[in-house]
Amino acid sequence: MLTRLPLLAALFILQYGACLATQQESTRFLKTFEDLFDADQAYRSMEFFTRFWRIGGGPGFDTCVGFIEQELDRQGFQYGEMAGGSGRYFIQEDMPRGQVWTPRNAVLSLEMPERRVLHSYEQTPVLLCKNSFSTDLIAPLVYVKGGETEADYEQVFVEGAVVMCDAPASQAFRIATSKGAKGVISSHVPAHNSPDQHPDIIAEGSIPYDTTYRSFGLKISRPLSEELRSMLSYQQVKVRIQIQTSFALTPVKTLIAEIPGTSRPDERIVLVGHLDHYKPGANDNASGSATLLEILRSISRGIVEGRIEPPARTITFLWVDEYEGTGFWMNRHRDALEKVKAAFVLDMVGGNPEKTGGIFRVERMPDPGAVWFRYPDQHSGWGTGSWDRERLFGSYLNDFYLSIIRERSSTTNWRTAHNVWEGGSDHDPFLWKGIPAVLSWHFPDFAYHSSMDGIENISPSEMKNAGVSVATAAMMLAIGSEETAQEALNTVVEAAKLRFQSLEKLALVELSEGQVQGGEMLSAVKKQEKEIIQAWGTWYLQAIESAGTIPAGTLSPGFAALVRRQAEEHKQRVENFITALGL
Repeated sequence: MLTRLPLLAALFILQYGACLATQQESTRFLKTFEDLFDADQAYRSMEFFTRFWRIGGGPGFDTCVGFIEQELDRQGFQYGEMAGGSGRYFIQEDMPRGQVWTPRNAVLSLEMPERRVLHSYEQTPVLLCKNSFSTDLIAPLVYVKGGETEADYEQVFVEGAVVMCDAPASQAFRIATSKGAKGVISSHVPAHNSPDQHPDIIAEGSIPYDTTYRSFGLKISRPLSEELRSMLSYQQVKVRIQIQTSFALTPVKTLIAEIPGTSRPDERIVLVGHLDHYKPGANDNASGSATLLEILRSISRGIVEGRIEPPARTITFLWVDEYEGTGFWMNRHRDALEKVKAAFVLDMVGGNPEKTGGIFRVERMPDPGAVWFRYPDQHSGWGTGSWDRERLFGSYLNDFYLSIIRERSSTTNWRTAHNVWEGGSDHDPFLWKGIPAVLSWHFPDFAYHSSMDGIENISPSEMKNAGVSVATAAMMLAIGSEETAQEALNTVVEAAKLRFQSLEKLALVELSEGQVQGGEMLSAVKKQEKEIIQAWGTWYLQAIESAGTIPAGTLSPGFAALVRRQAEEHKQRVENFITALGL
């Protein structure tokens, strides 16, 4: 029913959340962090992280945690959760839900009709599927077209053989091993990796942790799969699989660094980057973890040099095992969690758009666009999320952060976009608990979760643009001046007006179509349009009111009155809007 007609594009162009007010506070901080943020240093940190397969609880992950510790020591941070001074850090350890897998080596060789190495872990670490067990075996190779259904195996005998298939290794593994296969080799590459344009790409994969079969999974490129299938068409093929891995129940480290607030230390602005991932995992998420470290260094240096005033609220930096590490921190710091004012998540912020095809994006916290998706809102290409409309809550954060992104891009030619909430990173745990949170990322990215996610695709300037923007927004909220609150309020009010301009045009198109069909269809259209308009009205009313929570000092009577007046004017505009449309 909610059509998205091409003619709407000619009716208007929505610059979501555009701010018409002069942004003096944001301009000042953007210029300051432009000087403070060292893109080359951020790039060097990113490059170090890519040297390791970073699995929470594993040696590579812990080595990267140690690297960050050394940098914090150099910045003068004191170790200990209750340490004093201008900065502190500590490491929290929690036991994972299962065994921690550590890859060490893997070699795939052709044994017959000739002997040669086909692929190795040293060349391409994502060759090895997560949760593979150690092995050294020689076995016949059997090709199973597809490989993810029982029917695929009806005409193929796989017992004692290694199955080569087209399906994801995770889907083929249980069926193949249950039929006696020694393991699986998959050439599956998702469409978002653009295998036609990048034929040698190998997508990372995993198999279930299985102590019964203690088997393995390997990933290969499509050209290698085609070569082996060609051999199999006229002769027997044998392969040798040599794998060295280990499993252990070891603690997962979460590194927490904090710049304590001066007047409201119990209130927090939280910045998160997940440190874990396959090797090299440059954009995902060595870039986010490294940018987060440089943001911390920039803020710390700015305070020490007197270029930035100390924050009223505590700024908390988290390097985590994605989702799980964020959950660990939340479980251990429930009191702190209750006073988190906003969270910024950095995940894949360094991709070079000219190489990966993915530009910088802000994923908005859930608003009605995540429930009723319609033009001009966008998805990223990642997919759609499912958000309960009853759990929507409005906040200034979307429009406030987007206004800073736009200001940065206006002076740097930085290409940016935004999308409705889709989920899939560490902003989700905050949102589930009713805490405003936004995701900074790049997508689509052909190298995502693949052998090609390397440092050659990383742009230091993209990392700097993201870092300067996040640092500006986080620092403004941590200081919590009334000027920042005023700026945020102006931005939200203008964004609400623009949103309702778009809603009007969409509603007129829908009502026109409903009028043609008449009867029950027109009644259903009116009901749905009213529901959407009321949802946006409520969301933006809450967003306007939330601007009053930004000041860290005593809210002045004048600003409090302004927030109330803007809220009342907004409510009246929504009522008038519904009446004018005859809903």
